Amino acid sequence: MISRARYRGGRQEYVLTDGKAEYPLETREHLQQGMCVRVQGEMGVGARLVVTMVDALTDDRANAVYEKVTASIVSAAVLPDSPQLVKDGITEKLWPALRKAALKVLAAKKLGRSVLLRFHGDADGIAGAFAITSVLNCKAFQHNSAMYGAKDALRDIAAIGQENRPLALLLDFGSGENCIDGLGFLKAAGIDYIVIDHHPSATKDEAVVNPFRIAENASKYTAGYLACEIAVALGLERERALQLAKTACSGDKSDILPTDENDRANALVLDFLASHVSFGNNLDFYRNVMENGELFHSIMRQADESINEAADKAVAKMKRQEEKGVEIAVFSLDGIARRGEWPPSSKITTRVFDRLRGEKPLLCVGYTERSVIMRLNDAAVALGLSANGLAERIRVSMADFVEGGGGHVKAGAIRVKRGFAKDVVNELIRETAGSVRG
Repeated sequence: MISRARYRGGRQEYVLTDGKAEYPLETREHLQQGMCVRVQGEMGVGARLVVTMVDALTDDRANAVYEKVTASIVSAAVLPDSPQLVKDGITEKLWPALRKAALKVLAAKKLGRSVLLRFHGDADGIAGAFAITSVLNCKAFQHNSAMYGAKDALRDIAAIGQENRPLALLLDFGSGENCIDGLGFLKAAGIDYIVIDHHPSATKDEAVVNPFRIAENASKYTAGYLACEIAVALGLERERALQLAKTACSGDKSDILPTDENDRANALVLDFLASHVSFGNNLDFYRNVMENGELFHSIMRQADESINEAADKAVAKMKRQEEKGVEIAVFSLDGIARRGEWPPSSKITTRVFDRLRGEKPLLCVGYTERSVIMRLNDAAVALGLSANGLAERIRVSMADFVEGGGGHVKAGAIRVKRGFAKDVVNELIRETAGSVRG
C-alpha cells in the first residue's frame, strides 16, 4: 500500500508498506497515497525498490490488501497494557475501547490516511485536540455545538469524502441522540470515524469511546483526558499529556486529576479564546496565544475579572430557598450575560456556584430568557440528584416550553423557548424536590 507520496527534486517519490516495513519506491507510474498495489522489481541502493511493473488494485482486491496491511500494523503495535494517566476501576474497564481507538489512530498515521479532527470549542476539547495532533497529522477545526447533525456530516463528506480512506475524529461531542443521523451519513458515505466523548451516550456504536458505557454519572472522565490517554499510548511524553489532561479537567471541573492554579489559568484562557472565535477555527491560533506569556497573562486577568464582575451582579439578584434539605439558589442573568459575549452564562453560574459551594446539598440555577443553567455539588448528587437527569425530565414534562437539554451529573442546561424561562425554573425546583432520594 502507498503510505506516502511527495514531489521532490523534480520527481515523484513514494513509500510502500506491507504493514511490517516501509520501502522507498521508484517508478515512472503516477500513483496516489492510499492506493493498494502489486509491484515487481528489485531492491536498489539504500533499500529502495526499483519497480518494473505496478498493478493498481481496485474494489475487493484493494480492500483485502488494506485490511491485511492494517492487521499487520495492529499486530506489531506495542501499546501499554493499561491507562497511563488515571488508573481506577472505570479507566481500566474503558481501556480496551481506548486502546482500540489508539490502534486505529496509529494505523491511520502509518497508512497516510486523510484525517479530519473536529474538537469542541472549550478548554476540554482544545486540550484534547492538542494531544491528538501531537501524535497524528490531521486537519483540525473547532466545532461549537454539542450536536453533529446532517448538515455537519454533509459538510465533512464534501471536505474529505473523496480523499484517501478518510477518517473523521469527533472530540468532546458526537455521542448524543442528536448526532445519530450525522454519524449515519458518514457511515453511508464510507467515511470511518471515531467519537471520543463524555456526555450521556445515546448510541451503542463501537466507534464511540465514552465512559458512560462503563458506568452512569461518569462525565468526570472528560473527552480531553481520554484523548490524552490515547496520545500518551502512542508516544506523547507523559508529562505533556498529563499537563493537557489537567487543563481539560480544569475546564470541566473534573476531580480525576489534581489540578493547580496554572491548570485553571490555562483552561480559563482557552475558554475565553474559544468564546471569541468562530466555528471552524483551527488550533494554530490557540497555540500562538498559549506560547505568548505576556498576552496569555493579560487575557487571563481580563477573563477572570469580567467573570467576577458578572458574578457580583448575579449574587445581588439571587434568591435562595430550601427544598427537601437541598438549598436552591436562583438568579436571573438577563442584562448580565449577553449571547456570544464573554463571560457566558455558564461561566457566571459556575463562579456563583463556587462562591456558595459548601457541605450542604446545593443546586445553583442561573437563567436567561433562552436557557437555564444548573450546577450541583457532591452533597446534592449524594441525595440522588443529577443535572442531566433533571434536564431530561424537564424536557419531557415541559415539551411545549423547551427545545432540549442535557449535560453531566453536576452540570447541565435546558434550552428554553422565549418567554418561558421562569416557568421552567419553577418546574425545575419542583422536580428537584421530587427527585431527592429518601
